[in-house]
Amino acid sequence: MDFSEYKDVFAAEAREHIQSLNENLLQFEQTPDDQELVAEMFRAAHSLKGMAGTMGYTQLADFTHHMENLLDALRNDEIAASQELINTLFDSVDVLELILEEVISFDTVQTDTTAMKERLSQILAGDGEELEEAEALDTNEGYPVRSRPTGEEIKLSLNEYDRELLKEAVAQGYKAYWVTVIMRDNVLMKSVRAYTVFQAMEKLGTIVKSQPPAQDIDEERFDDRFAVLLFSHQSVSEVQDTVLNVPEIVKVIVTEVDAKEAASISEEQPKAAARAKEKTDPVARRAGNGRSRIVEKYVRVETERLDQLNNLVGELVISRTQVMELAKQLEDGHSRAVIAQMDRVTTELQYAAMKLRMVPVKHVFDRFPRMVRDLAKQAGKEVQLQIIGEETELDRSLTNQIGDPLVHLIRNAVDHGLETKEERIQAGKPPEGLIRLEARHEGSHVVIEVADDGRGIDSEKVKAKAVAMGLITSEQAAKMTPQEAQGLIFEPGFSTNEEITDVSGRGVGMDAVKAILEAMNGSVEVRSTLGQGTTVSLRLPLTLAIIQALLVRTGSVILAIPIQSVRENLRVVPESVKTIHGERVITLRNEVLPILDLTRLLGFGAITHEGGMPVIVVEAGAMKAGLMVDELLGQQEVVIKRLSPILGDVKGLAGATVLGDGTVALILDVAAVLNDLTAESK
Repeated sequence: MDFSEYKDVFAAEAREHIQSLNENLLQFEQTPDDQELVAEMFRAAHSLKGMAGTMGYTQLADFTHHMENLLDALRNDEIAASQELINTLFDSVDVLELILEEVISFDTVQTDTTAMKERLSQILAGDGEELEEAEALDTNEGYPVRSRPTGEEIKLSLNEYDRELLKEAVAQGYKAYWVTVIMRDNVLMKSVRAYTVFQAMEKLGTIVKSQPPAQDIDEERFDDRFAVLLFSHQSVSEVQDTVLNVPEIVKVIVTEVDAKEAASISEEQPKAAARAKEKTDPVARRAGNGRSRIVEKYVRVETERLDQLNNLVGELVISRTQVMELAKQLEDGHSRAVIAQMDRVTTELQYAAMKLRMVPVKHVFDRFPRMVRDLAKQAGKEVQLQIIGEETELDRSLTNQIGDPLVHLIRNAVDHGLETKEERIQAGKPPEGLIRLEARHEGSHVVIEVADDGRGIDSEKVKAKAVAMGLITSEQAAKMTPQEAQGLIFEPGFSTNEEITDVSGRGVGMDAVKAILEAMNGSVEVRSTLGQGTTVSLRLPLTLAIIQALLVRTGSVILAIPIQSVRENLRVVPESVKTIHGERVITLRNEVLPILDLTRLLGFGAITHEGGMPVIVVEAGAMKAGLMVDELLGQQEVVIKRLSPILGDVKGLAGATVLGDGTVALILDVAAVLNDLTAESK
């Protein structure tokens, strides 16, 4: 019997069993006499073994069987609980999670689990005393590592469409480059670095394709390298230098593709890059990477929600029929009531459909108790994790992206934020540090906070480091408030910690966190008091599909500006616009504000005004500017549609939307526009 059609269901249930093992192990470590927890773990392992056997995943079933044997002996009091046994079970769950992802992705296990099974057998046989505690927790000994591809350059593959594009581009004077980009080992948030590389290369020309595909790169289903086909007028050295300027990139291989040679290059499915998996430290493996997993195709929802959706769709069909009849009865007095009814039902349907995409943040938060436990042991600290609001719901697409920033923030809190036990006692604090992970709704947004009661951020130290890095001058530092100084931690490469540790300090800073949040139309801010602790707040829209936008007209084009980026609108007379260092600015409440002409920026012509001109003040992170427009049209809820790839690189636009009258409006990417402004000013 072919069980492949049940693979997605198996994957979802298997991950639930692994999560159950993790959660019960954490509780068992605190209460090792609780036999009910042991029974729960045994049932989870037994169920997973049976499921894997049914699906034909014999290696997964065999490894789970070894875990089941140990848990069965523990359940029957044949062996005693010990820290060594608990550590071994934790490591076994890590291996289990790794090989599960392998069978789901590749239908085979590439990991050698012999050493881990031997550890389980030794504990079961009573020989566990010979295993060192440090080996169980702090080394890679006995832990599986998958091999990397042997070649450095990813092989180029072209289909017929690619070859036609290449031929046409070369005929127009472009050069075609196959660019392999190699990242530093153990880089966190690979997709962010890849996105940064894409942005840099798009300034040189047009990216035609990537290997792996863009979706795999976005979901981090690739090793330490990826490749793109670039059409550009620039030289090989210019392409190399541009990409090497991106942090975390260690090597760039640029090969010029000849149109004649391309005709003989066939399309094949390169597997090495997709099948390879990065070698990470134990904590990174244990924490898991929400984006590296294959996103499930199915979402479990309450039947009540589905029933509600079906009922509303039925009402909508009835209302639509009524409107069709109204077309035949032009002067019918019921027309307004029927149209109002259709509007109400459509709105409810939209809300119900959106709710189907919402999932509790618990699915993201569940990984962190285990992660904090391991980080604390590795750092030699006592840490309590407090989770609040895990039932808060967020759009599913956002939960798949928010995991990496939270991992980084929690690592920082444990490693840099919290003091050691001795330091806390000396400061009059409890010996156990506290990290609070909280989610809550605020209007049409979700706020997620990572807070600690540690040492806080030293604003003076931050300013001194920023001056040393050339980010600000001494004069600017002297005028900065503590809050402004703390905002400097979001600058690329910024860190006040000189020592690289196993927990953090690996070159991935808060700039990567900020980049992810802005890509999700969100924002991040930090509040800190020296000696009392730090709170980092992530603010996210409830959904990426529907946003509130301010509609404006520039020339003949209608633009939609996301309302969360709009701070105010005002009318400015031409006489109040000054030019400083070649930039047009205005003074708004003692603040010098750059003014951008959207029509010129986006290539729509130029604005001409008699008298005052409308200016929209927008903000993204620490960046703020005024946008000159022709006319304000009002606020409206819009549905975001992606721009067609045929349009190529359209700078400053996040997508498009269709308005009620059928007009197409372009959605402005405020962060991209302000980033370009900042880059040009430098």
